[in-house]
Amino acid sequence: MPKHKYVVPVPRPHAARFEPDRPITDLVRNQLLHLSLAQRTLPKHHHAPVDVYSIKTEGEASEYIRHITAKLHLRAAGKLAPPKKSAPQIVKTSKKKRKAKRKLKKRS
Repeated sequence: MPKHKYVVPVPRPHAARFEPDRPITDLVRNQLLHLSLAQRTLPKHHHAPVDVYSIKTEGEASEYIRHITAKLHLRAAGKLAPPKKSAPQIVKTSKKKRKAKRKLKKRS
């Protein structure tokens, strides 16, 4: 990965500060919601199998964030193909239904 010009060094937090069973804060909840939106840009088989609203602890949140961030980094490096856009589905109706629709339009 190329070095970025504006990288802010962030010191690692002390290992004792991480409590995996601690409830998540609103800030972490918002991060999870933003990541779930970013996850939509990934192909379906790369999505995390977790509902964001079911995440209650910091440990669960860190696993989810780690998974999605890794996939997004792969996508940015070009190692992950963008999702294919599916063509709109064309629904064919039977002749009887089309005839019935025309009759209804004529009566109106």
